[in-house]
Amino acid sequence: MKRFRIFAIAFVIIISFIVLRCNIDKGLDIIPWIEGRLIIDSIDRVDEGQTGDVVVVVAPDFPPKKWTDIIKTPPLEFDRTVRTDTISYKVPLNYGTYDVVAVLWKPKGKEWSFETISNILGVYIAPNVFRPKSVTIHPGDTFVPNVNIYSDFGYVRYGATIKGTITYEGDFNPRTDMLVLASFPMKPETVVDYLFALGWDLTLPTESKSYNPYEFELDVAPAYHKYIALFWKGKGGNPYDFRRIAAVELPDDLPQVSEFIPEGTFIKKGQVFDSFKDSNGNTVPIHLIANFAKTYDE
Repeated sequence: MKRFRIFAIAFVIIISFIVLRCNIDKGLDIIPWIEGRLIIDSIDRVDEGQTGDVVVVVAPDFPPKKWTDIIKTPPLEFDRTVRTDTISYKVPLNYGTYDVVAVLWKPKGKEWSFETISNILGVYIAPNVFRPKSVTIHPGDTFVPNVNIYSDFGYVRYGATIKGTITYEGDFNPRTDMLVLASFPMKPETVVDYLFALGWDLTLPTESKSYNPYEFELDVAPAYHKYIALFWKGKGGNPYDFRRIAAVELPDDLPQVSEFIPEGTFIKKGQVFDSFKDSNGNTVPIHLIANFAKTYDE
């Protein structure tokens, strides 16, 4: 249950981050600080050569206003030979309240970007509360202890690739703020379902339809994938008000004789998945047809 709560708010925080357009700031070297422990699980899930960097990031606002408001630690050292490790960390901060403290990971050799920032391993939360827990440093405080975060490499979205194209139909909506491509283990019907995305791309171009059709490569976790969808968000309004404007539903690899058999197509580690067999045995490429008319619907 604890892992579910961490994962559930991870997607929300990622969506909050995608409105930002610059690099992560290194933070301020000041006297007060917060400190705690990271309990990191499933380290052995990631190949040794790809383990990369783990950092703690702190933002004063949720969602953050800009990247320069975000403070991060240097890469933290942890034991890459074990499944679970505990790491102590410290983040120097000014006096004030900070809405989000999270743990991020990026693969070895990659730069911090909108792709790597999607790998949130954990978030500081209160027990049984479905949102990040804020941290306050009061004037006179030297530090705030016990900001402990449970983290899990099982949340990392990498290891396989979905490759395809998106064709846009209808008049381009000038209110377009962002487009998000995501893959799921089921057809998402509720808000909770969207939190189980197996991979997402936050970097799709939005300025015009000159890129039509758009070729994409989506990094995903090796797993059963059932539903690939494209979401649209307009400028202004609720930061989490996304509309689904395109989708592809993948067939089942195994007969669904019981609810315990996973739905969808299993994408293997290292696989580039770009097509599937339909019910007639024909090879069908991954192609999403997005309709901008759906962005005008109430």
